[in-house]
Amino acid sequence: MNILCYGDSNTWGYIPNINGYSKNAIPRQYNNQDCWWYCLSKHNLYIDGLCGRCIAHENKWLQNRNASITLDNDLKKYKNLDVVVIQLGTNDCKSEYNESAEKIAYNLVQLVLKIKNLTNAQIVIISPSQIIENTAITKKYYQGANKKTVQLDKFLKKFSNDNGILFVSGIDLEVGEDGEHLTLNGHKKLGNKISKLFKSLEEDLSPFRTF
Repeated sequence: MNILCYGDSNTWGYIPNINGYSKNAIPRQYNNQDCWWYCLSKHNLYIDGLCGRCIAHENKWLQNRNASITLDNDLKKYKNLDVVVIQLGTNDCKSEYNESAEKIAYNLVQLVLKIKNLTNAQIVIISPSQIIENTAITKKYYQGANKKTVQLDKFLKKFSNDNGILFVSGIDLEVGEDGEHLTLNGHKKLGNKISKLFKSLEEDLSPFRTF
């Protein structure tokens, strides 16, 4: 299968860092074999993860991070996709955007519909992990995001079940000291969920399942 994993810093493999938003911070990345998507490496796998990528917002520090605007050009780089795995929504929960979980879910639905119009690929949605508030990072950038990520998980699961979209919940995945990025255990657990999902696809079992 030709598989595209399209997402944000948790797709890129960002190592949790309490100083991640400081001016001179240098992002550090997990090795490929430690990232959740490595479980799919037997397939023809494309990884397109960008730190700060949002579903429908610009990033004040980084360019070309609004997926709703860049998606057309992003997808042109990949041919004959069978599956597109979307891991977005965490950055949209930031306080500065002041959006409800329902609105974030709506924006992601629009992105999914756009992908379906541009490709013949099956879509897999991974919901964001639960933001842990009261870290040095989340107190400043993610006020109220703990509850918002829980609500977002529910909205995305319902949309997926109602529309034949594959869904993997990320709400129970472990995040590190910054409160937003997956730990090694978080990546491992997500990789196990993704493995189960793709095994069912390969065996042509009931494809519309959630994990």
